[in-house]
Amino acid sequence: MPFISTAFLIFFLCFSSLYHLSAMLSYNSISVQKIMLLISSFIFYGFADVRFLPFLIYIIIVTYCASYYCKNKVLLFLFIAIDILPLAFIKYFPKKWIFPLGLSFFTFQSLGYIIDVFTQKIKKETNFLNVCLFLCFFPTVSNGPILRANDFFPQLNTVHKFDYKNATDGMKLICMGLFKKFFIADNLASYINSVLAIEKLNEQYGLAVFLACILYSFYIYCDFSGYTDMAVGIAKYLGFNVGKNFNKPYLSKSISEFWTRWHISLSSWLRDYIYIPLGGSRVSKIRTYINLFITFLVSGIWHGSTMNFLVWGLLHASFLCLERFLSPLIQKFKIPSVFKILITFIFISFTWIFFRASSLHEVAIIFSRIVNIPYEISMFVRMRLNHQIGIIGAIRQGFADEGFFRNLTEFSSIQVGLYSLLALMIFDFTTKGSSELISFKAFPVILRWGFYLLIAFYVFYKILPMLLYHNLNTSFLYFDF
Repeated sequence: MPFISTAFLIFFLCFSSLYHLSAMLSYNSISVQKIMLLISSFIFYGFADVRFLPFLIYIIIVTYCASYYCKNKVLLFLFIAIDILPLAFIKYFPKKWIFPLGLSFFTFQSLGYIIDVFTQKIKKETNFLNVCLFLCFFPTVSNGPILRANDFFPQLNTVHKFDYKNATDGMKLICMGLFKKFFIADNLASYINSVLAIEKLNEQYGLAVFLACILYSFYIYCDFSGYTDMAVGIAKYLGFNVGKNFNKPYLSKSISEFWTRWHISLSSWLRDYIYIPLGGSRVSKIRTYINLFITFLVSGIWHGSTMNFLVWGLLHASFLCLERFLSPLIQKFKIPSVFKILITFIFISFTWIFFRASSLHEVAIIFSRIVNIPYEISMFVRMRLNHQIGIIGAIRQGFADEGFFRNLTEFSSIQVGLYSLLALMIFDFTTKGSSELISFKAFPVILRWGFYLLIAFYVFYKILPMLLYHNLNTSFLYFDF
């Protein structure tokens, strides 16, 4: 059930009202709320495809049993293998298998819990209902954030009454998510898909391909963090804190800093359950570099089975190792922060190409077009000097295919996307020392309410009519992972 759908709107309004009303019961209100939450989570997940439910139930049963019977390392590795079996089989041996929504996410949640119980970081949860909710909690089950048991279980043992602050904070986060998704990501996608379409890629100018790759970096961020904002906001409205998954990642001054700001729940999971158990950085430099390669190899495999994702993981590991190796030298130079941010962003954008392309051959075509940019610039300069083309004409020809600027819908979409992206960048730069929610609250009332009205106008005059006529594509990029 997509968050942006009439079905979810009806579902959430009904559920949240009954859920908060149940807190007024004088007897067993906690148990009643848990049961309501479990039923609603299964309805939410099954709505996507009822065939997904057996996979979720399988992971729940394995997780619960493992916490009781993991008495030694042999049994631990056995349960881990049993736990990841559906993910490995479906994701890496694809035939005509369905890919259950969120399987990668709740499998990692399950593994984290099993390992934490085995290493005695937390006590095993004896309440089967709590284990079920930990793995199928509907705001996070499909796309994260990846939950931690020690943070989530205590929240299940309290009554969740309606709280005005939680409700308003949740709605603000939902608004931010809608803004990132619809105003930025979806509008940038029209240009990106037009330029990077495989059938037209060989015909595109390198300038257009380069711009599309840069915009793709913002697209993937706004699409995924937009979804996360909505998930965190929905959970917050109900009274749950599920953590923060993004922290202005493109303001990072290094690759290592980027991984403390991007997809935080996954990167911290990889750190705690892969990198640190291997020895982390407490071992020799060579071992540390090997640990980094193994960790990012796992990250690449988690994202997909094609060579693109493996290369993506290895590239990040390589640059992290290079960053560590050159650290003493870098510290000697007083490099301004803005240059560090720019260099980091360029590298990140370079690696996202492996996400966007469907094969290494497509990656090679993209790079071949980008390498051609110096020749294109010199060609446009000669044409300008010979009065064969004007500046506006050169921009149009260099940055878009022939029909893009004539298509008013696509042209207006990219304009809205770029203006909205500029607004987000200004917001992030001016509030980089605090979270988005805290920063947003500090804004003048007129700006905040202007933003709310803009979102409300867009929802009522564009999104709702499209939902009613089933013309709205609400897919999110990370649903594929």
